[in-house]
Amino acid sequence: MDAKAIQVPAAFDGSVDPRVVSLVDPNGAAAEQFRLLHLRLDKTRAQRPLAVVALTSAVAGEGKTVTAANLAACAARRGRRVALLDCDLRRPRIAGLFGIDEGPGIAAVLGGRCRLEDAIRIGPERLTIVPAGAAPDDPGSLFSGTAFRAAIERLRGTHDEIYVDLPPALPFADAMAAANEADGVVVVVRNNETRAELVEEAVGILAGAQLIGCVLTGCEEGAAAYRKYYGKR
Repeated sequence: MDAKAIQVPAAFDGSVDPRVVSLVDPNGAAAEQFRLLHLRLDKTRAQRPLAVVALTSAVAGEGKTVTAANLAACAARRGRRVALLDCDLRRPRIAGLFGIDEGPGIAAVLGGRCRLEDAIRIGPERLTIVPAGAAPDDPGSLFSGTAFRAAIERLRGTHDEIYVDLPPALPFADAMAAANEADGVVVVVRNNETRAELVEEAVGILAGAQLIGCVLTGCEEGAAAYRKYYGKR
């Protein structure tokens, strides 16, 4: 089926988690930091194609899922056609952030159990959301074939920007396999918690992917959370 034939639901009927500040508090300081991060990604887009951005971390608890959700929401608010995929099949969180049902999701699509359009949920600001869904015992195997590439290519045909929430890079091979289909990979690092050697190891694992930078989460600027982007040097 042609990518143009993808059909999406008509309206958003979920509820947005307060951590998705780009939607629930768009005028706040934290939302402004996500807008700045999105603008910096746009500067990279001016230099090379960057439709598919994958986000990962060294270990769990770094804030990658919230960062992915806010970037996608920020882009959607700017009028972009945006898709958000939950590819962290071992610890899915995207559906919960938007109050939507979990399945069927990308796991069913990659496993050949449903069509891509049947896994799509509509989010606020017409955001296309593909939740993780029920994963098999070996989720990493779903990203090693051609099905994931085919799904990404179909979404490329109907969206300006695609944000992919990957699992942490160190514990599982899923992130490395899926990251290779992205135009750029961002590594999320929690301030004062993630050891430098773990970040270095994660970056090494992702060496074959298009690493574009890191996002530092968990900083404080006054009373607001602060996120800072560091471009790859």
